[in-house]
Amino acid sequence: MKKSPKRLDRPSFWKWAIPLVLGLVVLSILPLHSAALSVGGLNAVVIVRLTVTLVRLVLLVLLAIALARRFRDIGWPAWIGPTILLVTMLGLQFLVIGYATATLDEDILEWAPTERWISASVSLVLLIVAGFVPGKPASIEVAHVFD
Repeated sequence: MKKSPKRLDRPSFWKWAIPLVLGLVVLSILPLHSAALSVGGLNAVVIVRLTVTLVRLVLLVLLAIALARRFRDIGWPAWIGPTILLVTMLGLQFLVIGYATATLDEDILEWAPTERWISASVSLVLLIVAGFVPGKPASIEVAHVFD
């Protein structure tokens, strides 16, 4: 029986989630700032930071898609997983940076590493739950065309 492309079983989910998470981890630990400064100065730093940010965003969107398909396979509403992932990974960062910009309080930026740990922990728990909850069998719907 052919499985719906909108659903993702556990083995397929782990095949997608592990490389995407490893990509996010590698992007977060790369020392890009000093390497870009030694090569091309400030313009290179801006280009490298923008590229890393865009790649990180693409990886997060792909991970959100995998979570939505996995949640659909589990039988839970498909919007819950991606929403939690994107709010914790992107929304909290925008909140901290927005607050620091609006109040001109740079002391709040000291909380950025704590915010990253919290969002990474919540996302990791979400991925573990999605990866270990068994999926429900696909329901077969029969179209009654000639009735």
